Amino acid sequence: MTDIPEGYAPVWNEGFNAYVGPFYGRPRDDGSVHFFVDVRDDHMNGAGMVHGGMMMAFADAVLGTAVSISVDNAPCATMTLNTDFVAAGQNGIRLEGEAEITRATRSVVFVSGRIYQGDKTLLTASGIWKILGAS
Repeated sequence: MTDIPEGYAPVWNEGFNAYVGPFYGRPRDDGSVHFFVDVRDDHMNGAGMVHGGMMMAFADAVLGTAVSISVDNAPCATMTLNTDFVAAGQNGIRLEGEAEITRATRSVVFVSGRIYQGDKTLLTASGIWKILGAS
């Protein structure tokens, strides 16, 4: 069972995310949101490292949630998600994530972020999200 620190709540744990999560988030004083997921055995690849697909799924949730919050929870969809793997993730160590909106227009939002364990960045990401219904 996950030890959930005070102030954290489940985030986007429906559908696919329910299988790879649960993901948790907590708003920060600066308006950003900090995220985490506890690494389990089923998150590992055959080489004994956190599976890249797992980190990409978490990054999509982290960046997407940041976008959703920035547009008052309007529905959004990932248009592009670019990732760079920087280091290998280890089992039993909490994955954390953070994201920053870099630009926003009426219909799309640009965002960047990272996934990390402790002080070690594992993955950097950037993407573009479409605000659904916006022209």
